[in-house]
Amino acid sequence: MGTNSPNTSLPALAPVNSAAYRFWRGVIRLWFTLTFRRIRVLHEERLIEAGPALLIATHPESFLDAIILVAALKRPVQCVIHANSIKGLLAPLLARGLGMITFAPQEGNSAIPVEQCCSVLGDRGILATFLEPGPARLPGGNEIPSMAASIAVEAESRNSGQLQIQLFPIHIFLPVTHTHTSDVLIDVDKPESAHEYLSDKNRNPSDQTLELTKALEGRCRVNSFQLQPDNLANFLADVEEALRNELQENWGARPAWKQRSEGFELSRFVVEWAKQTNYMHPGRLVSLRQSLDAWRWARRRWSLHCLEVEGAGGWSSGPLGRGVVWIETVAGFAVALYGLVNHLPAIAVLYLTGLMRKESKRDKIMEWIARGLILVGWYAGAIFLVAHTWGRRAAGYYAPTLPLSALYLWRYAWLLQHQTRVMLLSLRVSAEAAKAKRLRKDFLHEMNDALDWQAEMLGLPH
Repeated sequence: MGTNSPNTSLPALAPVNSAAYRFWRGVIRLWFTLTFRRIRVLHEERLIEAGPALLIATHPESFLDAIILVAALKRPVQCVIHANSIKGLLAPLLARGLGMITFAPQEGNSAIPVEQCCSVLGDRGILATFLEPGPARLPGGNEIPSMAASIAVEAESRNSGQLQIQLFPIHIFLPVTHTHTSDVLIDVDKPESAHEYLSDKNRNPSDQTLELTKALEGRCRVNSFQLQPDNLANFLADVEEALRNELQENWGARPAWKQRSEGFELSRFVVEWAKQTNYMHPGRLVSLRQSLDAWRWARRRWSLHCLEVEGAGGWSSGPLGRGVVWIETVAGFAVALYGLVNHLPAIAVLYLTGLMRKESKRDKIMEWIARGLILVGWYAGAIFLVAHTWGRRAAGYYAPTLPLSALYLWRYAWLLQHQTRVMLLSLRVSAEAAKAKRLRKDFLHEMNDALDWQAEMLGLPH
C-alpha cells in the first residue's frame, strides 16, 4: 500500500491523554449511566496486556458504536470513521475531542488518512475500525483489502516490522427496540498478529495485505453473540412461515385469485442478509426473533381458543344454547354464592386435612367416609347454630338448603369451567385474531426496515 499524505482539511486531533479526551470520555460514560444502559466488556484483559492494537468492530459502523468503544474500554481508543457518520451539532465536537480520525468514503481505501493512523500505532496506541459490509471486490473483479489490514501492513512496513501490531476482532451486541435486555455487550476476541503476514520477504505488500484481509474476515464472521446455525435455520423457517401466512390471508380474501402460496421460499437476498446480520448485528436478529415469537404465541393462542370454541358441542353453535348459558351464569350466581358461604368452613377443613386432593395413597372408601363425616358434622353444627339464634322454624327452613346449595355449587363450578368459559373465549377470539394480525404486521415492518438498511449498505434499491 502506498503512502498517503495527511488530509489537511481534517481538524487537528486531540491527544488521547489530553484533558479534552478525558473530559469527553467522562461525559459519555455519565450519559450511558443516566440512560440505564450498562456496558459489559468480556476478555478486556487481552487488550490491556497488548501493545499497539488495531480493533475491528464487527458491528455496522455508526457514531454511536464509536463512542461505545471509547466509553467501554479502559485504554484510550481512537476510532477511524467515515465523515458522513458524524451528523448533528454535538457529534463533530465529540469526534474532535475524542481524537477520532475521519475520512471521506471513496473507492477502495485511497481516502484513509494513513499518516494519522500510522502515527497512533507508532506511539503504541489503539485504533478502532469497523468491518466493511458488502462486496469485497471492485467492479473490475480486483479484490479490495480491508481498511484494518491496509493500515496494519503499512504501519509495520514503516517501522521495519518492529511494532508487533495485534488485530482484535471486537464483537458488539447492541440491543434493538424492544429487546428484553438493555445491556451492551462487547467481546474482545483473540488477536491476529500482523507481523506473521510480513515475515515472508519474497511476497509483495499487496499479497500480504490481501492474505491478512481474508484471515480477518474469517475471524469476524464468527461472532460471540450470533445465533447458532440450527437457530438461524429455524429463524428463517419461521420468517418464511410468517410471509406465507400473510400471502395466504391476502390472496384468500380475493375469490378470483388463482395464485397459491404453496412452494413459496425466501429469496437468496433475504438468506444472505440473515447470515450477514447474524455476525454483524446479532442484536437486530434477536429483536426480530422476539417479534416473531410474539406473533407465533398470539397466533397459537388464538388457534387453540378457536378449536376449543368449535369443539364445545352443538349448544354453543346456536343463539338458544348460548342464551341459556348466559342466563344461568348470571341468575345462578346468587345461589352458588349462598352455597359457597355455607360450605366454606367445611371446604377449609377438607383442604387442611388433605381430603380434597384427587390423588392420594389412602384408601378411597375411607376418604369418602371421612369427607361425609366432616360434611355431616358441619351441617349439624350449622343447623344447631341457626336454631339457637333464630329458632327451630328457621332451622327447619334452613336445613334442606344445605345439601341443595352444595349440589348447585358443584353444578355452577362445572358450568363456569366448561360452558361459561367457552362463551367468554368466543367473545375474545376476534380480538385475539386482530392482535395476532397486528403483531405479524409489526414484525414484517421491522423486517422490511432491516432489509432496506441492508440494501442501502450494498447500494441497491429498497
